[in-house]
Amino acid sequence: MTAQSGMVGRGDELTRLLDIAERARRQEAQIVFLSGPAGIGKTALTAAFCRELSDFRILSVAGVPTERLIKYAAVNRMIQNARSGLPLDQRRVNLVPETSSVMAAGGALIDVLDDFRGDSPTALVIEDAHWVDASSLQAIAFAVLRMMHDHLLSLVVTEQVRRTKSDMGFTGSIRGITQLDLGGLSQQTVREYLAARGFPAVPESQLLRISRWSDGNPLYLKALLAASEAGSLPDRPTLAEVPPPLAEAVREWSRSFPPAGRLLLDVLAVLDAPATVPLLQRMTRDENVLQHIDDLVAAGAVIWRDEAGEPSLHLIHSGQRDALYSSLPLPERRRLHRAAAENVDPPRRWRHRVAALASYDAELAAQLGRAAERESAEGDLSLAAQYLLAVSAVSPEPDTRDAALLQAVRLLVVSGQYAPALTYASRVEAHPASPRKQEALGFLEYARGRDVSAAEHLRLARDGFAGVDEEAAARAAGDLATLQRSLGLGEQSARSARYALARTSDPAIIGEARANIAYGAALSRGPAEGLRLLTHLRQNPADVAPADLDALVCRGTLRGLSGQLVQALSDLRVMARTSAPGLTRRTDFAARVHAASCHFQLGEWEEARRTVSLAFDEAQVSGRDVDFAVLHTMSATLYACGGRWEAVAADLNAAEEIARTTDFSAPSFHVLQSGALAAFLRQDWQDVMTRLRRAQDDPANAGRVRLYGTWFLPILGVACARGGQLPWAEEALTVLEEIEPTGAMPVVARLWLLGNILHARGETHAAVGAYRDGLAEPPVGGEPVIHRSLLRCDLGRALTELGETGEAETHLADAERAFRGLQARPWLEQCLALRGEGAEPGRAADAERFWSELTDREKDTARLVARGWTNREIAGELYLSTKTVEYYLGKMYAKGELRNRRQLRDLVQALTA
Repeated sequence: MTAQSGMVGRGDELTRLLDIAERARRQEAQIVFLSGPAGIGKTALTAAFCRELSDFRILSVAGVPTERLIKYAAVNRMIQNARSGLPLDQRRVNLVPETSSVMAAGGALIDVLDDFRGDSPTALVIEDAHWVDASSLQAIAFAVLRMMHDHLLSLVVTEQVRRTKSDMGFTGSIRGITQLDLGGLSQQTVREYLAARGFPAVPESQLLRISRWSDGNPLYLKALLAASEAGSLPDRPTLAEVPPPLAEAVREWSRSFPPAGRLLLDVLAVLDAPATVPLLQRMTRDENVLQHIDDLVAAGAVIWRDEAGEPSLHLIHSGQRDALYSSLPLPERRRLHRAAAENVDPPRRWRHRVAALASYDAELAAQLGRAAERESAEGDLSLAAQYLLAVSAVSPEPDTRDAALLQAVRLLVVSGQYAPALTYASRVEAHPASPRKQEALGFLEYARGRDVSAAEHLRLARDGFAGVDEEAAARAAGDLATLQRSLGLGEQSARSARYALARTSDPAIIGEARANIAYGAALSRGPAEGLRLLTHLRQNPADVAPADLDALVCRGTLRGLSGQLVQALSDLRVMARTSAPGLTRRTDFAARVHAASCHFQLGEWEEARRTVSLAFDEAQVSGRDVDFAVLHTMSATLYACGGRWEAVAADLNAAEEIARTTDFSAPSFHVLQSGALAAFLRQDWQDVMTRLRRAQDDPANAGRVRLYGTWFLPILGVACARGGQLPWAEEALTVLEEIEPTGAMPVVARLWLLGNILHARGETHAAVGAYRDGLAEPPVGGEPVIHRSLLRCDLGRALTELGETGEAETHLADAERAFRGLQARPWLEQCLALRGEGAEPGRAADAERFWSELTDREKDTARLVARGWTNREIAGELYLSTKTVEYYLGKMYAKGELRNRRQLRDLVQALTA
């Protein structure tokens, strides 16, 4: 790499990037985070790298500070850039609306990338990613995670790599991610840099001083060179008219341009956004601005880019802007902000008005406060929070500043922006004691996954507001009720929700309170009781008002827990592809978790696995740590059903590690449930009893036992019956009988347990009667495939003991087909053993082995192929690209020695018949 290329000292980094690109060519998708301080050479390295990717199609987008608060702004610009060859009106078709969920936005980006690249490998370049809006980062991350078997290279260039990775959700170890941190140039490389720019013979001592002064940062070096006399470098940089701070160095560099050029740089620094020629003419009052722009472009100080069909001028990178801005004298900075406020539209205008202030401004604070109220009412809580943060900076009233900051923190957490909210923790803690401070502290604790502590802060907030600000007291009580239901405190949750209802007219608080009252009743008296309190909801979930979506998710959850599995999925799916204004992140997450559980109970294990996979990808970009504990338990359950014990152990260990960091018992409860099911599949009855009795005996889980009893009590009871603990089995049956069912699943599960108890007592004829009653139960609310199949298997066992081998064989054959279709290998092997069969013969065994070798996403793809779906339809359903679908098909053909799609379809259909 030559000095003239601008890549002095970056040859190793470029080589490494090219090696990574080669892996992407081999269909091993790669993600690279290129980081380093302002001016270190990220942009130059990115440009040189892109020049080497002659066979790649390159789609790029750069973060814009003023768009950081606009949801999906960067995604929409990227979509338009991908359509650059189309007319402007066509480029703007089907852009992502701000109400879209991260999954929907990511799916839209996948579709666009699929069309953009054709058969070529693709490089997705996100420059200045630290200025990209959080929703776009999350959508991009979701899309990239779903394309990890594509010819895709994603290059994320950022000055704040930790924050950018956190915003994208890449906080753990993920395959295919590389972080490349650029540091300062070495002393020898600084020599090469200076030689390439006309200073070939710099003495060693002078070189050492320059290297130390600049820390090898090319931006320092460039500023030093620009300020130096022709052919001469200062012996000591500290004696030159270029002081060490970067801002001053860049300021000196900017002074090398004529006054009109320097003014343009200052204007761009103050605008902190791309600028069109008309805007620059108004800001500078110079009709000849184009000539001065040409001079700056020729000098490499600025660049042209095409933004939405209109050319605009950009500074080279955000570090350059920061240095220019900080070097501006304060009076000049404020003057330019005032000029900007007169020439740009809201919401950018507000920022410039705030920055132009020399003192507090009560009127501006009031206007910002009203803007925050408006955005909050319209559901844009993130923008409302930003307005409130501005209020906290400009209001002359300390109380107003305090209240605005505390309210902003609350809105950040409610809208799922946990990391940004936590950056204000020290400021919140420094505030004097008040109910609003307690409220903010509660939300910060919630963001940390400490729900007990959060609930205590919110209780104190509610009590502090009481009698002083009833609407605030209602809000705090409503949030407290939601936390109490998370803690399993049914009666307390219902009381807090009624307290909120009595003091508010806010539809959102009312909707959440109704949901909490119903959920509280379910914790106290069972899911059916909670459902009776939700009859105000429309039967068609698509018709439910936005304010009632919390209650809709509650209804779906309780339906699933009481046996209405199909109806539950109808409710919960409404949340899968939307992001309703004002909804909490916890509501969205709960919908996905319970949808996966319903699929599991219905025997739709591939759908359950796909739902969990999608939830993992979304939580990766916008979840609390505690969310991952629950997802790991769900994943462990699905792996256990396939007999993948190492994967089960890995998931349970990960969930347990997270559960230990929380201060409430719900994560541990779910870990115990999942571990018990895995033990049940291994027929380790003692382990099942140990885990579930521990969960049942914990007083903190009393409400959860009533709520989730239909799911785990049958497993506990059957294990106790088979493990010689009949009194415990009968106790589990008694508790289960107290839970009112609304669908077939709990009834079939109860009769399965009863049959096992009778069988363990030696009452085999009575056990057969109980099993037959279970088979006769109509499939109200959806066919309970798992429990019905387990019951058939046990009925066959009992009939065999009674000598009724013909009927026994019929039931065992039915159970075997069901377990084979569900890929439930441990239960299939148990069923085969009852039929007196060992290993599976011939083609059936080969097919089972083939299926067991497939990855989860390959199975998702195969099942949709079996339904006759096209590659594009499969890609849309699974949030994948068509290239990824083709990749999965190729892998499956190789694993199964299959020649075509038809053979794969026939094989899958035979396995699930």
